[in-house]
Amino acid sequence: MKYLTDKTVDYHRLVTLFNQVGWKDKTEDMSRLQAMVENSQIVVTDWDEKIMVGFARCTTDYVFNGQVNNVVVDVNYRGRGIGKALVNSILESNKQVTFILRGDIENEGFYKALGFEDSPLSLVYKRKK
Repeated sequence: MKYLTDKTVDYHRLVTLFNQVGWKDKTEDMSRLQAMVENSQIVVTDWDEKIMVGFARCTTDYVFNGQVNNVVVDVNYRGRGIGKALVNSILESNKQVTFILRGDIENEGFYKALGFEDSPLSLVYKRKK
């Protein structure tokens, strides 16, 4: 396994990974998907030879705040510590930043095991369709 932090992304594989977890809303428009990656300050991918098997990203000011998003691992590679390594790569990128996480509730135990805690400080404004 090889982890990259230089925004090297196989977009066809990213579509597959996102679709595996039901994020089809993010894969319908390739230009938006590519802009999402390019506008993220931290992008971490995991590769098994030439196959991208994991992805995570973060938007951050590199000083105070960062938001971890879209942590995903191919279903055939789960349980090998890839998700943990992706998230830890982001968390270790800056020791002064407080990171928040946007993730699916069914993964709450995974993120709490990595040190994330419940916080009363977060509100969400959801776009109307």
